[in-house]
Amino acid sequence: MGALGQIDLPRRLSPVLPHWAGELIAAMLCLVAAAVVRLALYALAPGVAPFVLLFPATLIASLIGGWRAGMLTLSVSELFAWYFVVLPRGFIWKGEAQPANLLIILFTGLIMVGAVEAFRRVAWREASAGETKVAERDLLLRELEHRMKNNFQTVSALLEMQMRRSKDEPVREALNQALGRVVSISNAHRNLYADAASRSVDMAIYLNNLCSDLADALFLGQLVRLVCEVDGGELDRDRAVAVGLIVNELVTNAAKHAFSEGRPGQIKVAFHRQTGGYRLTVEDDGRGLPLDFGSRRQGMGRGLVEAFTRQAGGSLTVGGGPGAKFEVDLAA
Repeated sequence: MGALGQIDLPRRLSPVLPHWAGELIAAMLCLVAAAVVRLALYALAPGVAPFVLLFPATLIASLIGGWRAGMLTLSVSELFAWYFVVLPRGFIWKGEAQPANLLIILFTGLIMVGAVEAFRRVAWREASAGETKVAERDLLLRELEHRMKNNFQTVSALLEMQMRRSKDEPVREALNQALGRVVSISNAHRNLYADAASRSVDMAIYLNNLCSDLADALFLGQLVRLVCEVDGGELDRDRAVAVGLIVNELVTNAAKHAFSEGRPGQIKVAFHRQTGGYRLTVEDDGRGLPLDFGSRRQGMGRGLVEAFTRQAGGSLTVGGGPGAKFEVDLAA
């Protein structure tokens, strides 16, 4: 209903026509439509309900053209019904065309025009307030994004500094993994909030950007290629973040463990539509998973993948083959 109240033909035509011309056009459109319908009804049932189309014509004119268009439509429609419909034709007091009836119809029409105008003004006021709130929200989102970016950079710098200072190789490795996850989350948020006005995320753009960032961050180079195949589709932000973190974790693990020193290979990320939703696949043609992968104690990486899968509302399947293969099925 609010959108209906925001229809304003004079305002839409204002770049090329003055406001009064738009009001006149709105009234004329409604009058012509009412006249055509009225003449068609007159051919079938002469003299029946001569004023029946007056109110819908006035209502529509008031909605699309404002109160002046509604008043013009009301006045001309009443004269039209009196002259052309009431038998015999002519301005005479007969049948429904009695002074009291015409005054009642005019009074009722004025009330309707006033009510429609009040409704339009409320709708425009609410729309203006909504636009202001959207602008404020976008400003807050940009400020939040800026602060989060700064926070991510601070955490990354601290981890990198601690990693350089540490002499213990396992500690350095753990800090390097943590640094990689922080950078990935930072990149995910950067891509996700590029369009702050939208509540959903285009997965084709998001995952292609993410794969490009991962290829650069992991220094995959020419020996190990990262291939990304993504169908168009949209997910809400929370689920998109979870999918991105799944991809980050699995691609990072594949780059670290799937290929021996100097061995070429390929890591493939696919996001395809299927019946009832989507399927995310991350696979490689490397050395494959350990034989006891299904029974061994769950590591941090695998635990994160399963947690992110639950957050995305999906189910995880670990496949076999010459390399490692992980599939996440997501409902639409």
